[in-house]
Amino acid sequence: MEAAENNHLDAVKYLIKAGAQVDPKDAEGSTCLHLAAKKGHYDVVQYLLSNGQMDVNCQDDGGWTPMIWATEYKHVDLVKLLLSKGSDINIRDNPEASNGRSSHK
Repeated sequence: MEAAENNHLDAVKYLIKAGAQVDPKDAEGSTCLHLAAKKGHYDVVQYLLSNGQMDVNCQDDGGWTPMIWATEYKHVDLVKLLLSKGSDINIRDNPEASNGRSSHK
């Protein structure tokens, strides 16, 4: 997860090839795809989606998808990539999430 969040594409590739799981979630329900999308790491997101193991529409505990994160932080190229990979723009967050996340701001 840390490799994806910090834009270490070579490390992400190595870990996945070595059999690392790509979909574990952190304490807020974010996957490495959420974290990379939030930070705008285009190449990492592209790679994570290229192997077919990640769900482009996965939701974190607040209901946010990688698309919502990319849009929130105005990563236009990433939004275009996610759309090309089938991201559903109709998925909404969960306003009733009880985790009190302030990170959505």
